[in-house]
Amino acid sequence: MGNDDIALLLYVYVSEVPVLLIRRRGLVVRKTLIKHNNAIIGEYIYVRRGLFEAEAEYDLEDGVLYYLQICWFNRCITWFEGEPDKMPPLPLLERARKFFGELAKFSQAAEAALKLLFLSKSRLF
Repeated sequence: MGNDDIALLLYVYVSEVPVLLIRRRGLVVRKTLIKHNNAIIGEYIYVRRGLFEAEAEYDLEDGVLYYLQICWFNRCITWFEGEPDKMPPLPLLERARKFFGELAKFSQAAEAALKLLFLSKSRLF
């Protein structure tokens, strides 16, 4: 490297802060806030009950649901940019809507996931 070359290194420090953990009778709910420079920039929520698992990541600054994945009987459907990677079965959508409907009372990620699930149902069926 010569004197005219400039190297720029950018370190982005993002931390995850767990704020909620519920474990009861086979139900597991985890809510995590994503922070950058002590500002909350995102939210992650995870729920598992038996063979059903779901997780969502939401950007609070942009109001965008980055990621939604729902698994049932070891088959997973993943939504990126609002579209599922494959056709979700109707019972899976109904089950996910029930879980995210309850979680939406205290989670913006769950609320955004619930809206996406309602849109997916109206578009696909």
